[in-house]
Amino acid sequence: MSDDEKDKKDKRKERERIKQEYLEAYRLAKNDPELLAEARKFDRKIKNGKFDRVEDAKEYWTEILEKNEWVQNQSNESFGSYVAEADPTMAGEVTAQRGEVELDVSNIAKNLGIELDPGRLDALTEKAWREAYDSDQIREMLREDVDNQLGDSDDNMGFGGTLGDMAAELSDWSTKNGFAIGQQDADRMLASVAFGEKTLDQVKSELRTTYMIGAYPAWADMINAGMDIYDLAAPYRSVATRMLGRSNIAMDDPVMKEMMQSQGADGSFSQRPLWEAEKYIRGLEEWQYTDDAADTYAKGMKAVGAMFGFG
Repeated sequence: MSDDEKDKKDKRKERERIKQEYLEAYRLAKNDPELLAEARKFDRKIKNGKFDRVEDAKEYWTEILEKNEWVQNQSNESFGSYVAEADPTMAGEVTAQRGEVELDVSNIAKNLGIELDPGRLDALTEKAWREAYDSDQIREMLREDVDNQLGDSDDNMGFGGTLGDMAAELSDWSTKNGFAIGQQDADRMLASVAFGEKTLDQVKSELRTTYMIGAYPAWADMINAGMDIYDLAAPYRSVATRMLGRSNIAMDDPVMKEMMQSQGADGSFSQRPLWEAEKYIRGLEEWQYTDDAADTYAKGMKAVGAMFGFG
């Protein structure tokens, strides 16, 4: 091969490399109108033979990128993802990476207990892949979806995952202790537990102060010490069950609230001792129709009869 032929061959290879440089530039430029206009100018310069070496073409395009506003607004991770997309040799790797990120987003959402429709999953995958989010960053990205879905729920009972488990436990616990949590409070607290900002025990401690002490102020010291009113009420519940014949007395029943505490003339509350709680129940009209009342009256009559020599 003559020197002239070799020179022509080298020039053809260089033109092909320059053309490839433009194709990648064009794929990247499609993401921004201004950059696309610059890519078309780049193409005209290539066709007019303005670049003899691929290095010159690269230098020209690099200067364009450095001045472009869209490029400047991208994070390093995001811009890197667009560059990878524009490179046809990276197509397989890009597809694999996006698939892995989509699986991560889907699994983390499932573990949290929220559902993502295909469009939302695709949008979140796009963001997470572009920014190279790790698992913690993906969880934080999903906070908006958690907040929205909690806000759309009337009772927070339709969730799976962490939210479902925590909602069920919190509902059972609050019901057992005689109070209903306000929906906004429940949403806020469930989200804080789901994202690891608080433990469920910390949430319960807040609720004891907010709800439990309000209903049972006489027991504030013990409640503040971490005890549940349901547990504190065990002996009183036994008395009420025995004397009223009811086995389903809830902590929000007025009978429980009255028999466990009394309010003085100064407005302060004090705990009732069990003997006083029994006395309170005997003063209820409901008690007058119970087996316990019948037994009590029968024993009283028998005692009176014995005093007069009967029986």
